[in-house]
Amino acid sequence: MKFLLAVCFYIGQPILWVGVIRAYLIHTNRIRRERHIFSSAIYEDFYEGRHFLRSGLILGIGTSIIFSCLLNLSVQWLILYEGLSLLTLVFIPWQFFGVTLVGITGILSLISPRIDQLQGVESWLAKLGLSAQAVNPVNYLAILTLTILLTGLFVRENAGRFDSPAISRNKRHNKVAVYPFNELTIMPFLILLPGDWFKLNLPGIPLFQVNGHSFVILVMPLLIGLKLTVKKSNPREFFRNLGKLMVVVAGIGVLMVIGAIFDREIILPAMIGLLLIYYLVILVVRHRDRKQSFEYSEVMDGIRVIGIQPGTPAAKMNLSVGDVILTVNDLQVTNEDQFYRALSTSPTYCRFKVRDRHDQLKMTESAIFKNSPHEIGVKTYSQAIE
Repeated sequence: MKFLLAVCFYIGQPILWVGVIRAYLIHTNRIRRERHIFSSAIYEDFYEGRHFLRSGLILGIGTSIIFSCLLNLSVQWLILYEGLSLLTLVFIPWQFFGVTLVGITGILSLISPRIDQLQGVESWLAKLGLSAQAVNPVNYLAILTLTILLTGLFVRENAGRFDSPAISRNKRHNKVAVYPFNELTIMPFLILLPGDWFKLNLPGIPLFQVNGHSFVILVMPLLIGLKLTVKKSNPREFFRNLGKLMVVVAGIGVLMVIGAIFDREIILPAMIGLLLIYYLVILVVRHRDRKQSFEYSEVMDGIRVIGIQPGTPAAKMNLSVGDVILTVNDLQVTNEDQFYRALSTSPTYCRFKVRDRHDQLKMTESAIFKNSPHEIGVKTYSQAIE
C-alpha cells in the first residue's frame, strides 16, 4: 500500500502530464512539417510517445532498483527541481534542459546555505517541516552524473532511428535536408527525502525512521530529453556516437563522486565542471558534423533520397537517406517526372543504380505495388514544398 501511495504521488505530478502533452505536440508538429514538405507524412505513427513510455519505464525502473537506496535528496531540492522543470516545459517549448536543470538545482542547493539573505527562507521552510536535516551534498553531484548517463542511454537508443527531414538552405542558397531529433521522457525515479513536511502535510505518504531521522519514499518525475539537429552526418551514427560520449562524461562524473566522498570541498566545482564537459561534448560533435564536406543537398545528376516511408517498397531496398538515385530500370533520372516515368516501364518491379554518401555505387531492386509507382516510398526534393 505504501509503495502504491509513492507511485500515486508520481502519477499526480503536473510535470508528468505536461511532459505527455509536450510529447504529443512534438509529434503533431513533426507530422505537420512532413506534410508541408511532402504533402504526406513519412512516419504517421506516434513513435515519440512510444519512446516516452518505453524509455521512461525501462530507465526509471532500472535506475530506481540500482540507486534508490544510495541517493537521498532534500525536499527543498525536489521542490526547486520540479518548479524549474515545470517552467521549462511550459514556457521554453523549443528546448529541453534535463541535465542543466539537475545541475542548476544542485548548485543552488549547495550555495543557498552560504547566502545570508536566504537564511530567513530556510527558517520559514523549517516551520513548514522542510527540515535542514543534513543531506550529503555528494548526492547532488551523483544525481547530475546519473542524469547525464540516462540522457546518453536515451539518445543512443532512440535518436536517429527515424529520419524525418526539415528543409534548410546552405551558403549557396541550395536546398539541403537536415535531421532534427526532438524527444523527451519523464522517468519515474524512486528517491529518499528527509524531513517532516510530508508527515505534517501529507500524512498518507509512507515514512520510516533511520537513526532517529524521518525519511519518506517518493517516486519523483525526472526529465530526460534532447533537441539537436544533424546537418551532414548520418543521423543514426551521429547520435550513437553522442550517446557513447555522454556515457563517458558520466564515467568522469563517477570519478568526481568518488573524489567528493573524501573531499566535499570539490563538489561545487565538480558540478560546474561536469556541466561544462557535458556541453563541450555536444559542441564538439556539432562542430564535427558541420565541418564535413558532405551535404544532403540537391544534385544535378540524379535524385537525392531525403526520406524513406516505412512499409513501402523503398523501405525494403538497400537505400539510406543521402543516397542519390542515378538510374531507374536502366533509365537515367534527374527529376521527378523522369523518375516516375522510369518506374512505369515495369509495373511490378524496379531496379535502382545508387550512389551513396561515400560515392560508392550499388544496385538495389524490389517488387513494387502493382500499377502504383507513386507509392514507391522515396521522398525527394522534387516533392518538397517550401
